[in-house]
Amino acid sequence: MTLSTLALAKARDAAAAILDELGLDAYLFEVEPRDGDWELRVECAVNEGWENVVLHVPAAELQAAVDDEDTRSRLRRRWGEALAACRRAGERP
Repeated sequence: MTLSTLALAKARDAAAAILDELGLDAYLFEVEPRDGDWELRVECAVNEGWENVVLHVPAAELQAAVDDEDTRSRLRRRWGEALAACRRAGERP
């Protein structure tokens, strides 16, 4: 993948928006290009400490999520399932 600073910034912004919508209590994340797609690494708080989750996201899908609510909703649903063990804001440990 030929990567520009703008493409990386847009991918990061899209991922941040979706993760914020999931309402996670505490998390860190990175977005990196991988084999023509994006790899999203999320470290999130769980009741027993922290958990690392790696998600692979098609580049076109993450790009479309910036402006398309249907795409963002699909990603939010899939990521929510993958991050189900992560504590949500307001939950007690």
